[in-house]
Amino acid sequence: MEADASFRRICGWAAYLVAAFSLLYAVVYLGFVRTDPTNANAATLSWALIAAGALSAAFATAGLASFIGGAAASFLTAFGVAYSLLAAAHGVFASIADAQGFADLELSPTDPRGFATFGLAGVWLLAAGLRLRLHPGLRPVYSQLAIVGGVDLVLLFVATTIASTPLILVTGGLASVLLGPAFWLMTGRLLTAEP
Repeated sequence: MEADASFRRICGWAAYLVAAFSLLYAVVYLGFVRTDPTNANAATLSWALIAAGALSAAFATAGLASFIGGAAASFLTAFGVAYSLLAAAHGVFASIADAQGFADLELSPTDPRGFATFGLAGVWLLAAGLRLRLHPGLRPVYSQLAIVGGVDLVLLFVATTIASTPLILVTGGLASVLLGPAFWLMTGRLLTAEP
């Protein structure tokens, strides 16, 4: 039992990292990449931050799934680790492409148009939020935030697929600046405070 609590605490710190990397990504992307699309260094850094956040999410999703427990835990762990690793591969691919001057290779073979980074992450967050609604002792705002965040990420994937810049900015801004960081900060607090 102590090993499980120790693992969840580590995953809680990973959840804090997901929130931090998300906010840093927003600063770099909105402050430097969006204002100067030719800034390869900023683009490289923004993709590297996505990769780092996704690697942290592999732990954070497993930790939250462990907290949820039951049959849902196995599914949420496998699903969360899978989407996180695909998203990390996308971030690394795009970061290397930008660093080496191949930014036109934006369509990642491991994560086309952010299918894992946005779409699958949204489905995971939605599933986790629905399951968290059933968990006793949690404030309803936590599960509601997960559900709204999940829907937002799925909409971000759709916006990316149809290349709607205004919708990408709205849904992406909500995901990286507000909904995502708030959810992962709450997750970090939940997992690190557990006895």
